Formats: sequence, C-alpha cells, structure tokens
Amino acid sequence: MIGNNPKVRPVWGCIFLSGVLLLTGCARYQSRSIMPAQAARHLSARRLDDPELQRFLAAMGEPAGHRWGLRALTLVAVYERPDLVIANADYALAQGGLVSARALPNPELSISPTYNVTNGNPSPLKIGPIVSFLLSSLGARQAGIAAAQDQAAAARQAIVTAAWLVRARVRNALLALWSARQQRIWAGREQSLTVASAKAIDQRFHAGMVSSVTRAQADLAAEQAGFFAATARRDLEMARAQLAAAIGVPVVALNSIVVSTVAFDRLPTPGGFGDLTRIALTTRPSVQAALAHYAAAQQNLRAAVDSQFPGLSIGPGYHYDQGDSKYILALALPLPILNQNQGPIAVARARRHLMAARFAAAQLHVLNQTGVAIVDYRASARELAAAAQIAASASAQTRAAEAAYRAGATGRVRLLEAEQAMVVARQNELTAEIQLRAALGRLEDSLHHRFFGVLP
Repeated sequence: MIGNNPKVRPVWGCIFLSGVLLLTGCARYQSRSIMPAQAARHLSARRLDDPELQRFLAAMGEPAGHRWGLRALTLVAVYERPDLVIANADYALAQGGLVSARALPNPELSISPTYNVTNGNPSPLKIGPIVSFLLSSLGARQAGIAAAQDQAAAARQAIVTAAWLVRARVRNALLALWSARQQRIWAGREQSLTVASAKAIDQRFHAGMVSSVTRAQADLAAEQAGFFAATARRDLEMARAQLAAAIGVPVVALNSIVVSTVAFDRLPTPGGFGDLTRIALTTRPSVQAALAHYAAAQQNLRAAVDSQFPGLSIGPGYHYDQGDSKYILALALPLPILNQNQGPIAVARARRHLMAARFAAAQLHVLNQTGVAIVDYRASARELAAAAQIAASASAQTRAAEAAYRAGATGRVRLLEAEQAMVVARQNELTAEIQLRAALGRLEDSLHHRFFGVLP
C-alpha cells in the first residue's frame, strides 16, 4: 500500500507538519457585546469620589483633598470622556497597519497528485508538496514599513490634539462658571441698589416730592434688575451643567464638591508672540500630523515605484513520481511588459501632492488662527483698559456723592444713583475682563501654549 511505502512517508510527514504550523499561532475570536442599558446606568452613576478615579488622580499627582480646579477637572475629563480613548484606538489601528507592513508573506503549499493508469509498476502515483515563497522587492517592503510608521506618528499627534481639545473644553466651561459667578455678584448688587432706590423714591412720592412717572420708572428699573439677577442665576446653573458635560459626568456629580475657579482670578500677561508663533508653525500637533501624512505619502510613492520590478517567487518541493524521488526548485518572475505599475504610481504621486497641499494648509491655518487671536487679545486688552478707566471714574464719583450725602448736601437718592452708575461701570469692566480671558483662551488654542493653570 502507498501508506507503507517508505518513499511516500516523507510526503505525508511534510503535509502533517505544514498543517501543524498552520494551526499554531492562529488568533481566536472572542465576542464582546455592548449593552446599551448597562452603559447608560454606568454613565448616570459617574461620581467624582469614585475610587478608581481617585487612584488615577493620585497617580497623576493630585493629592487627597485636592481642590477641584482647572488641572484636577481636566484630569477628570481625560479619565471620563471618550475623546482620548478614540484617539488611542486610532493609534492602535495605525500600529496594526505597521504590524501588517512588517509581516512577511506566508508561503504557499501546493499539492498536485496524479495517477497514471498505464504504468502501475512500481507505482502509478505521482504526489508531492511544493512550498512557494514570495521574495518581494526589498525597496517596496522598506518603503511600506516607513509609510506605516509615518501613519502611526500622525495618529500619535492626533492623541496630543485630542488631549488639548479636552483641556480647552474644560477651560472654556470653567471660565464660563467664573464669569457667571462674577456676573451674579454684580447683578445682585445692582438689584439691591435699584430696590433701595425705588423705596426711597416711593417715600418721596408719598411726600409729594416726585411725580408718579418718576416713581413708575424707579419701579420698572427695580423689576428689570430682578430680571437680570434671575438671568445671572440661570447662567450660573447652565455654566455648571456645561462644566459637567465637559468633564463627562452627570450634573449631580458637581453638587457634592466645591469647584475652584482661582485659575482665572489672576490675568496672565503673555509675551513673545513672535517666538510662540514660529514654534506653533512647526510643532503644533496638526502641523506635525500633516507632515507625517506627507512623509507616509512619499514612502507610498517610493513603494509604488519600486514595485515596477516585482518580487521573485521561489518554490522548493519534492515529488514521489511513480517510484522515483524527485526534488524540484520552481522559480516564477512576473514580467513587467504590459504593466509597469503606472496606475498605482500615478495615484501615489497625486496623493503626495495632496498631502503637501494639506501641510501648507495646516501651517496657513495656524498662522491665520494665531494672527487673529493675537489681534483679538490686544484689542480686548485695550477695551479692558478703557472700561477700567471708566469704572475708576465712576468709583471716584461715588465717593464724592457719599461725601456730599454725609455732609447733607445731597439726598440718599443721589447717592444711590451714583452707586448704581458705579455698578454699571463695574459690570462693563467685568464684561471686558471676561472677553479678555476668552481671547487669552483662544490664544492658548492657536499657539498650543498654556497661560491658565498648569497641566503636565
């Protein structure tokens, strides 16, 4: 029988060994389902006192009993929001592409058994394996690996961009909370003054000193101040909700903590815009990512050009041919006669041109964004200086009105009017301060340089 023929046994041994090698090292599929209801419960149950979150904050240098300020809340956003998870997943995809580029092509096992009915002695059977190996172009392979590395570098820059966007979102929400708190304070003072002024004018009306029109105007002003105070309270509640959304927790998670906005109490004074702009034009993650995409396109063009000369296929094998052992060395080389890979070369060349244009667009976007942000910041600084001057004049007039009131030269209504004018001037100054801080935040985003707080 064939199975007992010692000359045939090596054939079956090779087939068995190839099967074992094929099965070993194979990946196995594991199902991982997403349960929407369970995920929703987990989102709704997020709290800032979660033990795992606290361990993460401690590992990042936030001590126990820390203040919930810009840095701590940014770390919470990094921990809770999916933005960085998505960016890291994209990076893992790029790393998978690098693994694929580095992988060697699998050999191909072929068996072509034949049976000769006219020759039964010593054996009518012809059987044997051939294992073919593809020796691809070395230049194309190296270029493919380099392109995959550049794509991974671009994905890594996307992680940096995602981290910055997380911080910017928290900074803007926390600045909105700081602004709402300040506006509520001044809205409350304005309401108190208008109510006191309305009462004083009402007393004068009953004494016959002012008309009913003046009394009605004072009452309307008090009602408007009450409306502005209610608006300020609404803005404060909305700012807390926006902050919760920025860090990725339910609004109720903020009820048990004290949020610190001290990072915005002091207004930084940035400088050296020229140097910061030059640095941003070369080091901003969007520019670095565009540069990495261009490098990948260049390597893909190199691979396409090198693929004009395809690799060699070599196939050593063994045949048991009707009683004789025969050893084979099969060679196969595609002939680049009808197709010199011109299609992929044209596509790769066009893509390199596209990536070069996108890199130029990325730099231009940074330059334009930075230029607008610098102009915005400087104009906002001048606006704040003008508002501060008006507020200082209003404060001086209030002090003069208070002195006159104490001396008996004027009545209480005049003093309240001066104080109301001072409050309005202070509110305008606060609006300018908020605008300047917002402009400074936009300047941070354009330069990717931190001015508020500290983040590692």
